[in-house]
Amino acid sequence: MTLPVPTLAPRPFLVGLFLVTALTLALEVLLTRLLSVITWYSLAFLVIGMGLFGLTAGAVRVYSTPALYGPTRIGAQLARDALLLAAAIPVSYVLLLLVPLRVEPAATTVVLFVVFAGIIALPFIAAGTLVAASLTRTSLPIGRVYAVDLAGAAVGAPSAPLLLGWLDGGSAILAMAVFAALASWCFARSASDPAASRRALVAMVFLGAITGLNAWSDHGLVPLWVKGRPEDRRDLALETWNSHSRVQVSEERVGTPILWGRGKCPQVHVAQRWITIDGDAGTALYRADPDVASLRFLACDVTSAVHHLRPTGPAAIVGVGGSRDLQTALMFGHTPVTGIELNGRLLEVLKGPLGAGAQVADSDHVTLIHDDGRSWLTRSNDTFSVVQMSLVDTWAATGAGAHALGENGLYTVDAWRAMLARLTPDGLYSVSRWYQGGRDETRRLVALAVAALLERGTTRPRDHIAVVSAGAVATLIVGASPLTARDLQRLDDLERRLNFAVRYRPGEGLGVGPDAATLAPILDSPTRAALDAVTLEDELDLRPPTDDRPFFFNLLRMGAWFTTLADDSGGPIEGNRRATLALMLAFLASVVLGVVAIVVPLVLRGRRRCGAPTSPRALLAAGALYFSLIGVGFMLAEIALLQRLGIVLGHPDYSLVVVLSSLVGAAGLGSLLTDRLPVARAPGCYIGPVIIAMVLVALAAGVDAGAAALAPAPLWQRVTVSAGVSALLGIALGTAFPTGMRLFGRALAEETPWLWGMNGVGGVLASSGGIILAHAVGLRSLFLLAAGTYVLLLPLIAFARRTAAGAVRGSDGEAHT
Repeated sequence: MTLPVPTLAPRPFLVGLFLVTALTLALEVLLTRLLSVITWYSLAFLVIGMGLFGLTAGAVRVYSTPALYGPTRIGAQLARDALLLAAAIPVSYVLLLLVPLRVEPAATTVVLFVVFAGIIALPFIAAGTLVAASLTRTSLPIGRVYAVDLAGAAVGAPSAPLLLGWLDGGSAILAMAVFAALASWCFARSASDPAASRRALVAMVFLGAITGLNAWSDHGLVPLWVKGRPEDRRDLALETWNSHSRVQVSEERVGTPILWGRGKCPQVHVAQRWITIDGDAGTALYRADPDVASLRFLACDVTSAVHHLRPTGPAAIVGVGGSRDLQTALMFGHTPVTGIELNGRLLEVLKGPLGAGAQVADSDHVTLIHDDGRSWLTRSNDTFSVVQMSLVDTWAATGAGAHALGENGLYTVDAWRAMLARLTPDGLYSVSRWYQGGRDETRRLVALAVAALLERGTTRPRDHIAVVSAGAVATLIVGASPLTARDLQRLDDLERRLNFAVRYRPGEGLGVGPDAATLAPILDSPTRAALDAVTLEDELDLRPPTDDRPFFFNLLRMGAWFTTLADDSGGPIEGNRRATLALMLAFLASVVLGVVAIVVPLVLRGRRRCGAPTSPRALLAAGALYFSLIGVGFMLAEIALLQRLGIVLGHPDYSLVVVLSSLVGAAGLGSLLTDRLPVARAPGCYIGPVIIAMVLVALAAGVDAGAAALAPAPLWQRVTVSAGVSALLGIALGTAFPTGMRLFGRALAEETPWLWGMNGVGGVLASSGGIILAHAVGLRSLFLLAAGTYVLLLPLIAFARRTAAGAVRGSDGEAHT
């Protein structure tokens, strides 16, 4: 069967498609950022699922209404659909601001999640319609069209961080509507429709004005509900966004200083601001005297315990925040002090007028570095008497049950080995986390320390470790060498003077402290295998995370997700459970919407075609499985690659700019190459899946060693190698879709939009399932599972060639579907 030739001008049509896919990927990133503010981080993954759901639902619409996308009507219809996309973006954004989403175990919450998910999906359904019609209802070479589709996606993903450098999150989202109107104009031009062109230009001007006004005003369309509660913006001195946070700085107030783990402290007052990150996490910004002597109260916070043991020498602070740890180091007498902060917006605050009173940005003794702490310390040749990391997370991991991967890279054995390597012979590494009497992150911290020390060849890790707590915070201190008698004496002195609780320190037998007996099995583990055995409990998984399984903040085992643990009183465990409940509710909402918007229309359409012969039915089932598998495989490979190379590159923006754009852009090149390759006949149709599987197996085998070798390299080398690896995999992955279209498209011409939709269904399942699988089996296994999905394509290809032999022979040697 030969598709009719549409009356479309190719160049404006392809530009319009490029704009649609670029803005769709950018919108996905931007909505993920928005949801990280107004809801919990785990729900940010709902955007990915709803994005893929919307693309699938849009494909079903094209499949169910073929008359709208006939050869004489497709250009005008694409222009109308792009205008619908332009309207859906601001409507969806405003509705998301108005709905106060809560995570509660109640039936009402299920309905609320379905409504919330549907609001997210609105623009993606319109975008899915445009993409599906472009890919399956034109006679342009499928390799070229799919290449433009992927090229747009490659440009769109990294454009979001650039936009957030200029605009707030809401204005950046509204700007996507302007690009949608521009795409409508391109489609109208491709169809030579002057009236549609004028409508698109009017929409562009109108939406551009709204975007500009919103960006200019401090009282525009902003979130009013954050984390299920109303947000009070009256005390706001500054709000700024980037790709991984929204930072708000309050007006300065004089009051009792905010401390994390308060010991015995004199009553003082200090001028301070409160910095809020994504509506929930926060840190204090204190005004200080030039010599920071006015901040002596910081000495009675348990996060400062390491400075009481090592009060002088070079110090490195991982996670500067509001600069309180920098001020503490200066107050004790450390010099020089190096502050390493991933979030550039926080450094901008410290270097600007609001942070001038902190006395750190202009200090001759302080160097501020915008980088990932682990990455910088791995590359540095400097050594420090103290390396400190206090409560470094923005709830991105704690509150999300580790579904957000960015900050987990600081809490792995590989990372801690790098941290310990930067200590002087008598240096100390200090990490502060939340403490709940043992059923918390503290035991996992100790296990991490023991694992890192064992890998350094330490025979008695317990002699290098101490744990001190106050209030709800515990500080782990790890020595490059065994703690000295003087160190132990100072710890005991802290307990007497400041009421710090020494939970464990080295001593006779099991050591000294109320947690000594509890920690003994961990501290005395002679090997890594023995350590893993004692830290894998019935309900909690406290095994030391690695770069392959970097989920430090996920403490609950799968079997304990829906059980009540003894002594469970909130904190990290409650964060895990809340994240899991949110993930389950999001999955349920996806299922409900999928049944309503995808399954029901397909069943109704299938009944109208119930007289179809058996062979096409079997071929349709094989095609559905083929395209679902490549959706699953691509998403699993993408998740694993983004996480592993993200650690190498050292910044989440680099992962978007380098890894994702290289992967998706190269996939477009791979698609384009299929127009010149014999992928519709043997052996060409079998070679692509085999090559993809081989590349994925090679990545699984070599990614750990390669990442370790590359970590100390300069940025340009890490970027070059990461881009090259991503591009190599992307070229291979990009061949699978057009190959499938050539194999199945001739015999199933009317069903090609549905096949494209099944590709989206596979991606929806893998976007959430991939995270769960990574928790269970690790990222290397994710590469292998992705390879397995492509191996499964081989029998489907063989079946398609046998069943649709006539159609395939008719297309042999051609470059068009």
